[in-house]
Amino acid sequence: MHMWTRQLCRKVLSCHLKWLTQLHRGVQLCAVRTVSTTHSTGVLGSLQVTHGDHVHIRDVGHVEQVLGKMAAGGREKLQVISDFDHTLSRSTHNGVRCPMTHDLVKDSRFISESNQRRICEIWSYYYPKEISTTLPLHEKIPLMVEFWNKIHDIFLESDLSRQAIRTIVRESDTQLRDSCNTFMSLLHKNDIPLLVFSAGLGDVIHEMFEKHHLVFPNCRVVSNFMTFDPAGKVVGFRDPLIHICNKNRSVLPDDTYSSKEEERTNVILLGDSLNDLQMADGVPDLDQILTIGYLSRHMERLQDFTEGFDIVLIQDETLDVANAILGKIVDSDG
Repeated sequence: MHMWTRQLCRKVLSCHLKWLTQLHRGVQLCAVRTVSTTHSTGVLGSLQVTHGDHVHIRDVGHVEQVLGKMAAGGREKLQVISDFDHTLSRSTHNGVRCPMTHDLVKDSRFISESNQRRICEIWSYYYPKEISTTLPLHEKIPLMVEFWNKIHDIFLESDLSRQAIRTIVRESDTQLRDSCNTFMSLLHKNDIPLLVFSAGLGDVIHEMFEKHHLVFPNCRVVSNFMTFDPAGKVVGFRDPLIHICNKNRSVLPDDTYSSKEEERTNVILLGDSLNDLQMADGVPDLDQILTIGYLSRHMERLQDFTEGFDIVLIQDETLDVANAILGKIVDSDG
């Protein structure tokens, strides 16, 4: 029954996605051919990894200009801001959608079968509203607060502890994107700050990094963190609640940017949602920003993504493009 419940939940979550994908298949192919851009000169021309058909750049000239200025500023002026779920972690593997941080907990053996059914019902109601591109923001925000609070309340009713979270991650087969270890190690080696900004579960993210031996002092996670009693039992969540609509300066701790980081006015931003574009709103004196968007599903959003992100990567489960760009910036100042 436990396995049946998890399978049912996954079907409920993926039903809407599959329907949209099939409905817009013809539009997808047309959009891909229309938006795809070639570039043979400049910085992009020297980065072979950006030449594939899966790479879409609306304004090559703008991207070249930003990359040139970032290269001139070098590593000392650079910081990176990234989403986690389906950005640093894989979106799909062998054609199957990978779980996000909340999914790992809700599908675990620590959540009862009845609570799993409740979560599935909540998810099926709120998730279409979360991904809606027509629902006004003033209506979406209170719905997202309700969404996460209801899920978190069920987690609080369940048999969760610090050790349970560690066990969930250790037993899961969730993967980070290919070459994520190279990405995070390169940032650490060059002392470039990485802010992981996530509406997911911060404790799960930390455990994921530990599992993959990617805990570095230059990386900071701003997310939904649990609170524990002296025995290690989950008893609450820290404020503020972070959801997809408020991943911006309003929820950043006052000490997010040290005096040293405030001098880093060039930003590379990575995300898989248009809402992730707001993650750089908390950067003081922002000078240059290069945004990279991952689009693995909902191909009908390709035009919106290419209008929002500087570089859009279609069904790319690697960090190869980001690594190539980082390499150019790091190598530019020795």
